[in-house]
Amino acid sequence: MNEQRIRHELLEEGLDDWLPVDRLVGLAGELSERSGEAHRDLTERLLAQLVGGGLMRVGDLGETGFEAWPGDVDAVVRRVLKALDAVAWEPAGGVCWLANTPVGDREVSNAER
Repeated sequence: MNEQRIRHELLEEGLDDWLPVDRLVGLAGELSERSGEAHRDLTERLLAQLVGGGLMRVGDLGETGFEAWPGDVDAVVRRVLKALDAVAWEPAGGVCWLANTPVGDREVSNAER
């Protein structure tokens, strides 16, 4: 698995439902073990690519469903990392969620053709 495959896998899973950030943390951890790159750095880069590329949004599940966090890419990524630090990188579904954007849906749908 590489970074491109992780992005594709997350977007593919995101076609059907919102994903807990745990999924990104787990996949980045697997790649980190093989590559030797720091888990935190890899997670940060992948998250920045997904959010910065307009492919996914980060948020919470609330009364209206998925509620995206406000802020620019850097602010959102910092907020996620801070929340992960607070739970010692064991989010257990309680930190935040990822949701595909229409752009993310199109990208993964086009890649499968």
